[in-house]
Amino acid sequence: MKVKKKFGQHFLKDTNLLKKIANLAEIKPGDKIWEIGPGRGSLTRELLKQDCQLTIFEIDQDLYPYLKQKFDDHARIIPKDILKCSWEDYLPKDKIKLVSNLPYQITSPLLFRLIDFRDRFTLIVLMLQKEVAQRLNAVAGSREYGFLSIRIQFYFRIKYEFTVKRHLFLPAPRVDSAVVTLKPEQKYKEPLNSVLFWKVVKSTFAKRRKTLRNNLKSIFSETILTEFTKKTSFDLSRRGETFKIEEFISLFNELSELI
Repeated sequence: MKVKKKFGQHFLKDTNLLKKIANLAEIKPGDKIWEIGPGRGSLTRELLKQDCQLTIFEIDQDLYPYLKQKFDDHARIIPKDILKCSWEDYLPKDKIKLVSNLPYQITSPLLFRLIDFRDRFTLIVLMLQKEVAQRLNAVAGSREYGFLSIRIQFYFRIKYEFTVKRHLFLPAPRVDSAVVTLKPEQKYKEPLNSVLFWKVVKSTFAKRRKTLRNNLKSIFSETILTEFTKKTSFDLSRRGETFKIEEFISLFNELSELI
C-alpha cells in the first residue's frame, strides 16, 4: 500500500505512543469518537480496544476497502474529505471526542472548523506539527504567538502533551510532531460584534513588523485612529504580538465606542 504525499500520509509506527495518545482521550465505554485520517488504522485499533462508538473519515479512496475490511464491523467509515463534507450529517446529538493524527496540510483549516463546532466536542486530542502545537500554546510577546494562538485560546483550554520525533513515522516527515489536548472552555466574553473583533485581531498580525496603528489602518480611518489615540491609554506604537487576549478585548471595546 503506497504512501500518498498529496494526502500528507505519515504513519506512526510506535505502538506505545499510539496507546498513549488513545489514553489521553479518557475514553469510557460507549463514548462517541471521531478519527480523521486513520491511514492504515494503527490508532484506530487502539481506540476500538476501549469499547467506543467510532466514526472515521478517510479521504484516500484506495484506503477505504482496506479500512472497510478491517473495521467495518466495529466502526462507521466515511470515505470523504472532512473539510468538504457537512459535519451536521455525521455529528450525533450527544457530544463527542476527536482523536486524530492529522495530515499536516489540513491542520489550520480543521482547527478553525473545530472552533465553529466547539460546542459539540468534550475533548480533542490531536497530533500535529510541533511548530503548530507551539503556536497554539504560545504566549504574548513570543515569536510563535499569532492569530491562530489567540483564536484557539479564546475558545479552548490547550495543553501541550508531548513531542513525537520524526523518525517514529513511516515515511519520516521533515519535522517533528507533537500531541496536544483541547478542551472547549470559553474564558472570555464574546464581543458584541465578534466578526469585526476577529477582523481587528487578524489585521494586527498582517504585517508583524508594523505597529498596531499601521495595521489597523486597513480597517479604520485615520480620523477614528487619531481620535482613539487621544482617548485611550493603549500605546498604538506597540506591535500586535505584544497584546494579550484581554488587551485585545479592551482595545476593541474602546474602539467600538468610536464607530
